[in-house]
Amino acid sequence: MAEQTILVTGSTDGIGKATARALAAQGHHVLLHGRDPEKGRRVLEELKAATGSDRLPLFIADLSVQERVRGLAEEIGGAYDRLDVLVNNAGVFMPEREVAPGGIETTFAVNFLAQVLLTHELLPLLARSAPARVVNVASIAHRSVGSVEWGNLPGFSRYEPYEAYAVSKVGVIAFTARLARALEGTGVTANSLHPGVIDTKLLRAYIHGGNEGAPPERGAEVVTYLATSPEAGKVNGGYFEETRWTQPSSLAHDPGVQERFWEIGLERTGISRW
Repeated sequence: MAEQTILVTGSTDGIGKATARALAAQGHHVLLHGRDPEKGRRVLEELKAATGSDRLPLFIADLSVQERVRGLAEEIGGAYDRLDVLVNNAGVFMPEREVAPGGIETTFAVNFLAQVLLTHELLPLLARSAPARVVNVASIAHRSVGSVEWGNLPGFSRYEPYEAYAVSKVGVIAFTARLARALEGTGVTANSLHPGVIDTKLLRAYIHGGNEGAPPERGAEVVTYLATSPEAGKVNGGYFEETRWTQPSSLAHDPGVQERFWEIGLERTGISRW
């Protein structure tokens, strides 16, 4: 396919790094993102050497801080006149409860609210580049959630690490479906995916070490497919898992739950209108 300009958040490690490498090797202009400047520069040089690409700009932002998310979008919008694909890949698993600015639990802040806010802030650029895509990385973990304790969001005062992670991923899938409906007619599509059980820093934080997953390149194949394949470009509001389009859990598929997460996303990021 023609060269695309693609932002991959969380691309200095794990699936994001493998995705950035795969996309750059295909000849795309890949915008890298990380939280740590030193690590970011190290990964940048590694990816340049591996792919031969000189179109790998690096952006640094802590996505748990909404001011930094807005700053990232502003920086990208000021540097580029098009963005064909936004891959919201960055995610965390927090073994202990941590609180981001605004009293928001860090898992929820990074995995859910940062996706909402960054997508909103970059949407004008995506719309000008249409046809364009939003690809949100979720997780099969969302299937473990039978119901959402709405009163526990977004601070998770009652904290259980896996539950917080899984609920954040229900939010990603539910919000993506609701976002897709809002994007109809704009030329921008939104889909979510489970990349597989992949050996990443996030997985090791959950299982306390060990190697229980497939290599990051396997997960990158799924993300790359949704980001670039002509077939995926025809889908809006879909969820991809286990090499196919499928239905998410009944909870994430519930229109009422989708609307509730949509409202939480807008309210907690200060978005007045979409």
